[in-house]
Amino acid sequence: MREDKHPLTRAERVRARRQQRKRTPAKPVAAVQPVRSELPPVLVRRDRSESRWTRPGRRKRLRRRLDFALPSPGLEVRLPALPLIRPGWRALSAAVALTAAVLVYLLWALPAFRVQQVRVEGARYIAPQQIIASMLVLNRPVVALDPLQLEERLLSMFDAFEDVSVWVGFPAQVVVQVRERQPVLIWEVDGETLFVDENGNRFGGVQVQADLPRVQAAVLPPAPVEASVLAEAEPLVGEAAAESIPQAVMSPQMVEAVVWLAGQLPPGVDLTYDAGHGFGWWDPRGWQVFFGDATDAQMKIAIYSAVVAELQRRGIQPSVISVEFPHAPYYR
Repeated sequence: MREDKHPLTRAERVRARRQQRKRTPAKPVAAVQPVRSELPPVLVRRDRSESRWTRPGRRKRLRRRLDFALPSPGLEVRLPALPLIRPGWRALSAAVALTAAVLVYLLWALPAFRVQQVRVEGARYIAPQQIIASMLVLNRPVVALDPLQLEERLLSMFDAFEDVSVWVGFPAQVVVQVRERQPVLIWEVDGETLFVDENGNRFGGVQVQADLPRVQAAVLPPAPVEASVLAEAEPLVGEAAAESIPQAVMSPQMVEAVVWLAGQLPPGVDLTYDAGHGFGWWDPRGWQVFFGDATDAQMKIAIYSAVVAELQRRGIQPSVISVEFPHAPYYR
């Protein structure tokens, strides 16, 4: 080996290192084993954009297409397509509610549905104008009228009505049918004129042209047992119901007897009544008659006729003849 007289330059040292690397064998690289995954195999894999939920788009409304063939072969006319509207339940309910509201408003506001006249049937003793005025229905909407309330109102205001029926119909019809009590007796007490029907019920406010038996009284006769029971039940049935209860002043048998007794009096003579002596009258021949109640009226009339005949035979002018007690008549 030769000795180097001169030191190596930098370039020579670099070339020497390269040659030495080429002569040195490279170390073998270990093979990389593939890593097996324990995860299950992926069957379907979606993109992230595909897994995002999106609102389904509105379906296009179907349109009905109408085609009409012309008489010429191969020719037809196509009309413009019309949308096929399918309203939901909410829209249908809203339409029904709106229609009902409009109908109610029209029934309440239109003059055609306001009562302008009332037909009254069966009224004989009370003027129809008086009945209509008491009902307070003119110019009111027909839908605001209650027939039952109108019937109760008329029965409470007119005790001469035995029964009332009110019918209300469209567009603005009101019909009133009344059944009045038939007066058979006039009872005058304290300047007030009352009428009594065949059942003994008293009522007023009527105009009667017929010539009826008349009683000039200081008080009303004692009410029959049935009327007393109804009067005691008045606090139980209430004030409104009690107003419609007929006010009986005598029994039907008593009414029949009084009417018969009035027919036995001389023309122009009225019956009288007071609490002490009951019925009676002033005889045109100059004396007062006490008759008591109207029971046994025929027997009392026979006794009275016999007493009068006996007094006239004797020439006695009495001031009072009483047959209140048939077994003990007297005069003075």
